[in-house]
Amino acid sequence: MKGWQQLAGLLGYRLRPESGATLDTVVTLADATMRGMVIMARAIPGMATHRTTAAPFGAVAPEQWSLPALGIASIAAAFLEPDPAIEWDDQRLAQVRRALTEVTAPQA
Repeated sequence: MKGWQQLAGLLGYRLRPESGATLDTVVTLADATMRGMVIMARAIPGMATHRTTAAPFGAVAPEQWSLPALGIASIAAAFLEPDPAIEWDDQRLAQVRRALTEVTAPQA
């Protein structure tokens, strides 16, 4: 769970204090959602590639969403919120870019 906690913090999110949940709760629900989608995709052809136009979570404009993306984003929106202690300045943005680049950089 430490990795998920680090990722949430890196992206500027924290658990909603009133949710009563832990990061374990969020990860368990996200994992169950994805497993359910994988199992259902075998029985419902096209489900994995189906897209729906939606503007969830206060989005400015409708966009194309997959069902797994809507499910996972719904869980995240229910349990996570922007961390008010984080200031998104140039230094913070550079730190996030650097961390994400290190994670995704190809191995030589």
